Amino acid sequence: MNSISFAALGFICLLATPVVAEPTTRSCDYKGDGQLGPLTIDFDEAARSVRVTTQDGRVYRYQDGVTGRIGPAAADDLGPVEQFVNLRPGRVEVGFRWLDDGSTGHLAYFDPAAFKTPGKHCVWSSLWVFATG
Repeated sequence: MNSISFAALGFICLLATPVVAEPTTRSCDYKGDGQLGPLTIDFDEAARSVRVTTQDGRVYRYQDGVTGRIGPAAADDLGPVEQFVNLRPGRVEVGFRWLDDGSTGHLAYFDPAAFKTPGKHCVWSSLWVFATG
């Protein structure tokens, strides 16, 4: 094979290689109960995965379809729950469902455009559904 054939073969392989999107990290304001913000959000749309780091360093993870803990073990540990990351038009919803009855224990959402447009303001809105205490 001559060098032109190798170059053409290399170009074809490059075109056939899928582009893998990396998680995008943003600082987002927090809207909800408590003083958790600002938050650092890592969003991986392809993996349907969201990682949230609070200002005091706590980390919460959500990955669609995973059953497990969303955050650090604590006195009020939720135990394993079914996590979800729903991609909706103009909105990404994250949260968890209780394993025993399937009810939603937590729901939060953000605009995915804030991760694609650097100048767009990012807000994490949290809706805690269950009563604590």
